[in-house]
Parts: sequence; C-alpha cells; structure tokens
Amino acid sequence: MNIHPTKIDSRKQRRARQAMRRADRLVMANRNGLTLLELLVVVSILVATAVIVLPMLNTQIETPGGQTKTVNEISTQTTFTVIRDAMVGEQGVMENLAHRPDALPREVSELVAADPPKHVKDNTPELVQFNPILGIGWRGPYLLPTGKNHEGKPTLVDGWGREIKLQVDFDADGQVDMQESKYIRLVSAGPNGEIETPADSLNMEPGSDDGRQLTMSECGDDLVLFLCVPDYRQ
Repeated sequence: MNIHPTKIDSRKQRRARQAMRRADRLVMANRNGLTLLELLVVVSILVATAVIVLPMLNTQIETPGGQTKTVNEISTQTTFTVIRDAMVGEQGVMENLAHRPDALPREVSELVAADPPKHVKDNTPELVQFNPILGIGWRGPYLLPTGKNHEGKPTLVDGWGREIKLQVDFDADGQVDMQESKYIRLVSAGPNGEIETPADSLNMEPGSDDGRQLTMSECGDDLVLFLCVPDYRQ
C-alpha cells in the first residue's frame, strides 16, 4: 500500500503541534504553581492507587532507618501523613475552622465531604460557609476518598482497606475541648482488623505511665499518629 509523502508530513506536523501544546500546558502549570489543596488532591490520588496496588505485592520493605515494614504499613503511614497535612497544615481544617475544638471533624469520612458535618452547623454556624477574605470556614472536601466504610460511605482507608479512625472526643460527650483537641490522633486497626487503642480521657497523652497515659502495649498492633504532639513512645 502506497502512502503519499504529503500525508506523512501532515501527520508529523499534527503530532509536533500536539507535542508543543502539551509542552506549553506544562510550562504554564509550572509557572502558575499548585495550591496546597491541589497538591493534596494529587497525593490523595497516589495514596488511593497505593492502597490498591501495594497490598498485592505482599512483601516487606526495609526503610532508610533500618526498620522492616510491610507495604500495608507503609501505605497506611503515607495516608496518615496526607490526612495530617489536611488537618493541621497551613491551609488545613484546623486553620480554616479558626482552631475551634468544637468544630473539629469527628470522623475521617467528613474530610471527603463538600458540606460541613452536622456538629459544625450546630456548634459553630458561623463557620459553615468559607470566607475567602478572612480565610475561615469549612472548605471541604479536603481530600479524595480512598475507599468506603462498612456502611458504604466514602472515606479514607488504611493499607488493609479498613476505615481509619479519628480519636478526639475522649470522654464521648459529643463535645471536644482544648485538652482533647491537643491529643487528636489517627488510628488504624492494623493487621488484626480490631481497634485496640483506648479512646478515653485517661489515655489521651502518649507516654509510659500505664493507666494515665497511652502506652505502646495498649495499642496492640494498631498504627497510631498524633497530629499535634510528638510521640516518643518506644
């Protein structure tokens, strides 16, 4: 079959023009930069992909610190980091909600919703709508969902595909005060699928004083990340 040279040249020119347009778009993207929210969206997509792909590898990886972790643990900790940035970052939830403890999310699934949760509407109605001038108010969704919970509701899941828990209302009275918000933390049920980390007022602070502080042994195989305070537990 004969192909006329002019047709080949025309195809090459079209491809060249398409490549130039793609390059222009990349240049403009780099020139304009990305907002924190856009970066979080990109990272959320990567985490969602990792949650699906990494467990299939069923292997262990040695970290730069010499620790050996499963891909499920690495995926979970990556998701933890993304949630932490969305919660306590410079443009995160706590900043948007003017550091009002009673407006803090109670479940990670609330971070993937466009509308503010009910307790924000009830406790802090002035924060329901985002004010771009003041930079305060609900600005969801803060993250993209990486899975669904047992109710089929979009949420953020760990490396085992289970919903990550947000522990903040330690006395379970429906309200969150300054002390509780200080020790807000993310918890993954780990390999056994059961949340063992106690969420009560005696175990808010990380430490080694058994009975009054949260210890490593009390968490079982759970993975835990404190959002606002350092965790020096061994």
